[in-house]
Amino acid sequence: MHPVLAGRGVVWSAHGVAVGGAAILLWAFSVPGFSVLLAMTAAPVFGGAALLWVVGAQASHVAGRTWPWWLPVAPFMAVVVLALLVIGVPVRVRWALNREAFETVVAGLPRSTPATRFDRVEVPARVGGYGIRSACLVPGGVVFYEEHGAFFDDAGFAYLPGGPTSSLGNGSFESPTFRSLGGGWYGWTASW
Repeated sequence: MHPVLAGRGVVWSAHGVAVGGAAILLWAFSVPGFSVLLAMTAAPVFGGAALLWVVGAQASHVAGRTWPWWLPVAPFMAVVVLALLVIGVPVRVRWALNREAFETVVAGLPRSTPATRFDRVEVPARVGGYGIRSACLVPGGVVFYEEHGAFFDDAGFAYLPGGPTSSLGNGSFESPTFRSLGGGWYGWTASW
């Protein structure tokens, strides 16, 4: 086989593997916090893609092509994936697809009162595309614990139409950090 054709095959394989790694990484960050084990799975996939990319670049160089058109594709893909992660697109897109299911669950729950203090409520184990470990009524809303959490920390969603308050931090819900998802909804992480 001609070196240019062989190089192209390796390069297209590299791009395919890189797309697979990007999909794994984006899915890992589609939960509040992120799925550490899934994100770690993406590392060797990206390593394989990088190796294939280098082999393809070398084959093109041997064939006399010093600047093939595909050379910047993989670095450009990496920059796009990084930008998507930094601005939180994966969790926002997945949340938008599942928000209605959460709103349906919240509509069926009792209302919280100022005296409410992390009172457990029954919710489905799956709400939309998310696995839910548990949920609690809190002052001003409800907190859902997502099953994957954020490795050693807890994570989930909260419906707090009045916004988060300092009264939400307690012994098992330490230093919660909230990120607005719009309409009184928040993604949160908290240490324990």
